[in-house]
Amino acid sequence: LEDDGNVLISLEDKIEGNLMTSQVATGEENDLKIRVWGEEGGIEWKHSDPNSLILKLNGSPNQIYRAGVDNSYLSDFALANCRTPSGHPEGFIEAFANIYRNFAYSVNNFNSNKKDNPIYDYPTVREGHRGMKFIDAVIESSDKKKWIKI
Repeated sequence: LEDDGNVLISLEDKIEGNLMTSQVATGEENDLKIRVWGEEGGIEWKHSDPNSLILKLNGSPNQIYRAGVDNSYLSDFALANCRTPSGHPEGFIEAFANIYRNFAYSVNNFNSNKKDNPIYDYPTVREGHRGMKFIDAVIESSDKKKWIKI
């Protein structure tokens, strides 16, 4: 596969997107950015500033939401995955710690015949398989020069 690419995405309900990937973007080092745009605005998250989520609403100044167990404006899902107060960087180690903890909760719930709390989610084989199907479809779409339904 190439080190740089763009993927046009067509989802249900006529939602369209563009996935841009690059390992050769000058000045970006090993950064990762996720931006989602809609009719009323967008959100942006950057690997280089992992504790911030920027909300960009039309006609309003940008709002920055910061990670931290002391930020009561965060959702229960977000708070369940924060481990430190705001201002302390969380990152790679904490992300994997959350995955392992959430998996352990799920195993414990299974053994106790309890239902899982959706706040404590974790990636499963299903998500890995979906990711691989997506990559295969991108390659097939590029080879055949047509849309591939997943």
